[in-house]
Amino acid sequence: MNLRLGFDYFLTEQIIKKNSASFYAAFSTIQDKHRRQGIFSIYAFCRHVDDLIDEKKDINQLHDYKSQLDDFVKGQPVQGFRWRTLKDTAKRFYPLDYDFQPYYEMIEGQEFDSHPVRIETLDQLLHYCDLVAGSVGKMLLPLLAPKATIDLTPFAIALGRGFQLTNILRDIGEDYRRDRVYLPKSLMNNHGYSLSDLNESTINPSLIAIWEELASLAERYYQQALAMLIDFPEDSRWPIKGALLVYRAILNVVRKNQYTVMKTKHFVPYEEKIAILKHIKKDTL
Repeated sequence: MNLRLGFDYFLTEQIIKKNSASFYAAFSTIQDKHRRQGIFSIYAFCRHVDDLIDEKKDINQLHDYKSQLDDFVKGQPVQGFRWRTLKDTAKRFYPLDYDFQPYYEMIEGQEFDSHPVRIETLDQLLHYCDLVAGSVGKMLLPLLAPKATIDLTPFAIALGRGFQLTNILRDIGEDYRRDRVYLPKSLMNNHGYSLSDLNESTINPSLIAIWEELASLAERYYQQALAMLIDFPEDSRWPIKGALLVYRAILNVVRKNQYTVMKTKHFVPYEEKIAILKHIKKDTL
């Protein structure tokens, strides 16, 4: 690996280290250097796409990045450390006929977020989860299970849905202030919770019922993903399980704090994260 590419990978590592300490702590334990660096590279791509909408609010830059992805897929030169590391990662781990569809799905999900969001049905919500989170799992599968003999896409979808539903349940108030309502209208109607209630940051039995219905669904997806871990190499199982259990623990943190998701962003305390990860290390998986 040349010096420039080595520094490019260093930059992608700093991005995950800065933006997701939990994921960094988990996936930095991957023993193979190239797999580890590739995971950081894919994270850097996804982080950048997400930031173009959530932070910069620039749909034009997102469309420009999509055009760069088109060029990248065609083998045309694209500038930037993210593209250089992604090219190296793809060369090492993706088959020659890889179509990069998960990368386009990620961009499609961010395009959806560039407008005011109103989710009508649970199916629509799950489709959104697949775009912005299941896509990431599919990007990572060739690195997490490079010798897999079965299709692990169902794992990527289940884990992505669990992660994204957890994000949504934690960030209800923050998302609403961004003009995004991910709670399906059908569920809100079923439980008698309105947009006016949301606007007033109302936390009542109706909201809690919606929250718990979606949380139970997230927990089922987590269980599905856990059941498929046996199909991954041993050095991938620990970081995947660590990330999963730490993220799943967010749901209980919210419960312990009386569902105060309108004005507070809840995190798993550092000591609890360490306890979860230490416990996993003792497991044989």
